[in-house]
Amino acid sequence: MSPRGNVVLTPGEGTGIENGEGELQASFVVNSITVDAPCTSPDAELPENGHFVTLDVSVETTPAVGTDDGLSSFSMDPYNFKPIAANGTTSNADPSSIAAMYCYEEAQMLPSSIGPGEKATGLVVLDVESPSGILVFNDLFSMHGWEWAY
Repeated sequence: MSPRGNVVLTPGEGTGIENGEGELQASFVVNSITVDAPCTSPDAELPENGHFVTLDVSVETTPAVGTDDGLSSFSMDPYNFKPIAANGTTSNADPSSIAAMYCYEEAQMLPSSIGPGEKATGLVVLDVESPSGILVFNDLFSMHGWEWAY
């Protein structure tokens, strides 16, 4: 656990979200993290905050997603992330900028909503101020948090 109470992971390490009865609802892996990868979309813009951090993510949900006591869908949108610079300063800048949304073609991006019994792989792009630090992901449903160094 980190000092912030989050599970610390490295790229390639999987984790999951369970419902109140301990039933797995979604598992996910950040396969890789790349800082300042060139955008490939024809509509690409420069980062608004300084640097793009691209996460290659794989997700698999179970049929338990959508049950009364569980997730309605899994989402790993940029607005669920909090970047923390290498010096420990939490960023006030929004990592879910318009520039981050248009860095890659939509077909390359992780779907914004992954429903029951689905598998998805794609990119999540964050617009951050610092070229190194910690990325904290908070799942709003389960109130759990995970973090990766970048």
